[in-house]
Amino acid sequence: MNHTIILAKHFFSNSLYIIIMPNQLPLWIKIIISTIITITVIIVICRLYLLTIKSMKNNYNKKDITLIDRLGSILPYWLPLLEGLQNFGQQILPDYPFRLMSAYKKTLMPLVIFYVTHPALAFIIFFVLYYLFVRAKSPIPDRPFIRFNVLQSILLFLINSLLGATFRALPIEFRMSLYGFMLCNTLFWFVLSTIIYSVTKSIEGKYAKIPVISQAVRIQIDNR
Repeated sequence: MNHTIILAKHFFSNSLYIIIMPNQLPLWIKIIISTIITITVIIVICRLYLLTIKSMKNNYNKKDITLIDRLGSILPYWLPLLEGLQNFGQQILPDYPFRLMSAYKKTLMPLVIFYVTHPALAFIIFFVLYYLFVRAKSPIPDRPFIRFNVLQSILLFLINSLLGATFRALPIEFRMSLYGFMLCNTLFWFVLSTIIYSVTKSIEGKYAKIPVISQAVRIQIDNR
């Protein structure tokens, strides 16, 4: 790693000398020089990143649940939360007390609107989480606690999407009736309670134990 840093310093010093030369070089030479500098910087950054990751893998104890693990485990739950608010929250929250609806408008509603108006965002986040944490050759060190919560958040997201699609497929007469409101309210609190429980356990540094869902995540992890 020290050898890489020395090479980088040597290259940057030479590059700086080239940059401060009089602007008498042809344009094509300047383009070539800029391209070489950019490629070299990218290579150096990638090498430093790989060395850092290798060092983290050697020093990290899988049984330890650090502050980074706890914070990293909370973030993925934004995905099922926004999906649940989109599918159920927007329909029932207007009938809740004014103070609750007012707090919702000032905090979560702008995020939900952005989430609804950018439907591709959910799939992008889904594939990014899958690439970084789920697939076998992940570029991130194996951190079981984060990986457990990422898998659980993805599963909750898929369940929320399925429940939302099923609810929207029901006749509009039923959805607008009292029974439809009760069903939507039940699904909303199911989504909200599972997420709150999972986030609470992540803050405590403990594994969540949601019936069926957490067991399915455990089976997926053990199969690897």
